[in-house]
Amino acid sequence: MLKTPLLPRDESGSVLTAAVLIAFIMLITVAAVCQFGAQDASLAKATTEKSRALYAAEAGLARGLGWLEAQPSPPAGVADVHPFGAHPDTLEGGSTYAVTIRPHASNGAGTMKRYTIISSGTVGARTRTLSREVMTQSFAQYIYFTEDEHLPNSSTPVWFCSADYIDGTAHTNGQLNIFGDPTFGGHVSSAHGGPDDPDPNNDPSFLYYNGSFWNHLESAEPSNAPYDEPAFEDGYELGASAIELPQYLDDLQAIATDGGVYLSGSYQIKLAREVHGEPMVGYVSYRQPGGRWTDVEISSFNGVLYVTGDVQIQGVLDGTLTVASGGDTYVLGDVVYHDADPVEGPNDGCDDVLGLVSQENVIIDNNTANSNGVNIHAHVMALGTSFTAENYNSGSPRGTLTVHGGIIQQFRGAVGTGTIQGDQVVIRTGYAKNYHYDQRFSSMQPPGYFLTGMYEKLSWREIEAA
Repeated sequence: MLKTPLLPRDESGSVLTAAVLIAFIMLITVAAVCQFGAQDASLAKATTEKSRALYAAEAGLARGLGWLEAQPSPPAGVADVHPFGAHPDTLEGGSTYAVTIRPHASNGAGTMKRYTIISSGTVGARTRTLSREVMTQSFAQYIYFTEDEHLPNSSTPVWFCSADYIDGTAHTNGQLNIFGDPTFGGHVSSAHGGPDDPDPNNDPSFLYYNGSFWNHLESAEPSNAPYDEPAFEDGYELGASAIELPQYLDDLQAIATDGGVYLSGSYQIKLAREVHGEPMVGYVSYRQPGGRWTDVEISSFNGVLYVTGDVQIQGVLDGTLTVASGGDTYVLGDVVYHDADPVEGPNDGCDDVLGLVSQENVIIDNNTANSNGVNIHAHVMALGTSFTAENYNSGSPRGTLTVHGGIIQQFRGAVGTGTIQGDQVVIRTGYAKNYHYDQRFSSMQPPGYFLTGMYEKLSWREIEAA
């Protein structure tokens, strides 16, 4: 049987085919790498533009808020406002933003004004839109506010001490003075050493009693153990911006002359005064000393009663009212809400609101009615000097001064004297303090009440493109 001879194989074709295949694979790989590189570059560019658009929108929000705070009064009406015109503003690098300020629909009737700031930032083809809701900030949002934490016309500091529990927001344009272990339940801020401090040598700091009348200590630390260990339950800020305290009552005068009650001279005021043994609930009554009473239903005017001279006030309020005095305001007895407990404060659902505003002082009168405690339901402002008790540093203890509301004053006024024994104050003269913030004032205010010129930031969100 003949066998077919095996011929030697020619492998050159296989080698060529393999080379072509390898080259093709390399070409595809290079193309893929180039494609991925282009995609990465495109993605990086898109990511950068997206971030820059966000920064531009944030810049627009900040500028919009700054514009609101620079206005002499909150914008009126409910129509959209374009504070910087219809055309977008351009930032360095070519990004732009456009800002719209949209008043809340309830602004026409409400005392607290709300606005939504809308800002669209654009870079190239990327646009991102942000909104921030803000609300006017009223002095009623503070339980404590002072221009200075010293006694009037004195270098003597007034101290927050161990027995004090401050259950609302507090601010001073001066320095906070800490003696022992007070507790601050709300946010606390001090402008001492801040950007608006007139003395450039001041540093942001507390003043601690430091266990000695002669050896007080300035420190930015939140504690000075073992002598002074305050608790800040909602934080604190040292070196904050100052908030300007109003100097005059011009705005309240204007409101009183346009739908309110405007009285020239000094007046006695009673809320729900008794006539034939029955209280006139919902009425405010006034007279000059020795004169005849005039009774006015509170709901019949705009809620602002302005007196050019001194005011003496007491009684039970059913309604919303601001009583303003061009001189001093004297509290002759309890001033409380109708829907409230005198000591425990407003009941749930209470809609009674009172503001007591004085160009000078608000003074607890040293009389028989106030000799065993006094209750005040009101937000109090003493623009000229202080909220204080008459002859606070003489005589015997007079019980407890209970306040449900807040106290705004030029200088910290004293209402009594005493000695510190542990976490207790033993009263020697005047009143023990029982102060509580009326939480309703965080979202409402007495009629015509002063605004701080600042806005509270309520919410922030990004508006997705449709």
